[in-house]
Parts: sequence; C-alpha cells; structure tokens
Amino acid sequence: MIVKTNKIGSVLKNIRLKKKIKTQKNIKCLPGTVIAVKVLKVNQKYNKLELFNGRQVVLTEGDIVIGCLGSRMASSGMTGNVPKEIKPFDRIHILNLGGLIGSCKDFNILLGGPTECEVVGSVVNDENKQLNIDQFKQLQITSKLKSKVPVVAVLGTGIDSGKTTVSSFMIRVLKSYFKTVNACKLAGSAAQKDLCSFEDNGAKNVYDFVDAGLPSTNNINPKIIVNAAKSIINHTSKNSDVVFAELGDGLHGEYGTKQIVSDKEIQKIIKVYIICALDFPGAINILESLKKLGIKNSYFIISGPLTNNYTVIQNSLVNLGKENIDIINVFKTSNHTNVFAKIINRINK
Repeated sequence: MIVKTNKIGSVLKNIRLKKKIKTQKNIKCLPGTVIAVKVLKVNQKYNKLELFNGRQVVLTEGDIVIGCLGSRMASSGMTGNVPKEIKPFDRIHILNLGGLIGSCKDFNILLGGPTECEVVGSVVNDENKQLNIDQFKQLQITSKLKSKVPVVAVLGTGIDSGKTTVSSFMIRVLKSYFKTVNACKLAGSAAQKDLCSFEDNGAKNVYDFVDAGLPSTNNINPKIIVNAAKSIINHTSKNSDVVFAELGDGLHGEYGTKQIVSDKEIQKIIKVYIICALDFPGAINILESLKKLGIKNSYFIISGPLTNNYTVIQNSLVNLGKENIDIINVFKTSNHTNVFAKIINRINK
C-alpha cells in the first residue's frame, strides 16, 4: 500500500523519506520501527508534530503521520511504551512532538490524553524490508570513550527544569571564548527543538541518541544507553574545544541519566555539572546523589527556575554549609563574569 503525506516526524530525520511511502501489514514491534498511522482524534492542547527540519505543523483528523515505535515516561506529558504486537486498524497514540508512537498508559491530567491514531502499517523500502531508525545510525557505536575533550553536563530534576534554556545561554556566551563549541543530547525522547536551540545559539555540530539509532532512552537496556552516550560524545567531540551534553528528564528518571553519569570514563571528562531544578530540595538531592556516585572534584553550578530569587537560594546554600556551590540565572547578570571565569578555567585545565 502506498500512502502520501508531508507529516513525517523529526524522529526520522536521518531517513529522509519521500512523500509517497510504501507500507505493509506486518509490523515488527521493536523500538525504532517506522510505521504509518492515521489520526483519529487530536488533543488540541498537544496537537503539533515536529518535522525533520524543525518546523512544527498542526495535526488534524485524517492526517497520515509517519513516526516510529518507542517508549516515553513524561511527568508533564504522555507515558507509553512499544506494544507487544499491533496490526492495521489497531488503536495507537502519538506520545511526543517528534513522532514517537506507542501505546499510551497514562498522561498528565492537566494536558489531557494523547492524540489517538489508527495503525496503517509498517514502512518498507523498495525490497519490502521494514525500516527501523537503527539502520540509519550516523555514528559508530562503541563501548570505549575515546574523547578527551572537556564536557559540560547539564542535568535536572525533570522535564521543564530549565536545562535547554541554560545550555543554550551558556553555549552563546562560551562561543566568544572558544573557537568551536559542539553540543549533544544524551538522554530523552526524540525531538529536535533542543538541538535547534543549541545550533541557534552557536553550537557548530549537534547530535543526539537518534543519531545512535534510538527513538528514546526510556525502557532501553542501560548498557545500550551508556554505550550510545559514549559514542555520541566521541562523535560530538571531533574538532571541538568543548562539548555541552544535556541529559533529558531527571537524574532519578527512567531515561538512563544516572547510568550515564555513573560511568567512570564519562565522569573523567565532565569538568562542570550544571544542576537545573524547580526547587531547592530538588537541587540538593541531585547534588548529594552526584557525590554518592563518586563525583567530588568537579565544578557544580545550580540553575533553573529556583534561582529566579537569587538571595533566597544563596542564603539556603549558606545555611546548609554549601557556600562553594555557584548559582547562575540567565536573566541575572551580576555574577556571570565570575561564574564563566571559573567554567573557562575548569575547561582549560
């Protein structure tokens, strides 16, 4: 069966499908399997699809959408996974902006349920072989971290804690001090908006787990996630002076962030940790958790919405005897010179 559509999710950025797409009834239910679905019911609060070029389009009933199977667990969005089996006319859901498709198990009640779809079939090539994004990896997967380029790691308490905002801001500033700044996203669910923000602010080359063949890092074997992270860092580090690495969701979430920062090889090249949080207890929890993982001599910075009142967070740190932890808020410039001087010093060591 041939379907025609322009609505191809950004999770398929490395495949570059044509508008006329060949499908078949048989579907291998694996993460990354490319499938076609027909939109039946749209959640008007969550009604957009991000295309491979970063543009966002509105979904309407009757649209044919091309995405891939994957899992997601988002406190502010949808939670779902790859079904054990599906066939044409079964119901399935769009789980995220980038075209991640799966069986929704739960959702944020303030957002409402997912966009519901009807399965059309799997997408196949001219030889009738089913497509999977793993077949279109853009980098070599290895278990060995070869890069020695310093990394600034940005992690947080969860979704919408300010990770991309502070990453983009710091990339823009540090671009004035280093010839080449590259950036990557090591964990999360496929969408290109964060990578586009990194590029818009000066990152020369950007990569994520989709380039390693993963639609998301949720519900994936931790060893696969860590090897993908090492491979992404190796690739992103080429011809770069410094690498920004954002880790999606939260440290204690289900996307492999803790496993990545627990790896001793990766720990050796992370010179700065930026902790983004919505509140003070969340920031302290991450800080203490990182130290329990054996991370002690790195430079720690707290950022995110909790720093909107600088004096409160500063006093709280003093009261806990943590005066050596710096704070950065992208909108308050009074201490930026001091903080960036320390970051540059750490990177150049």
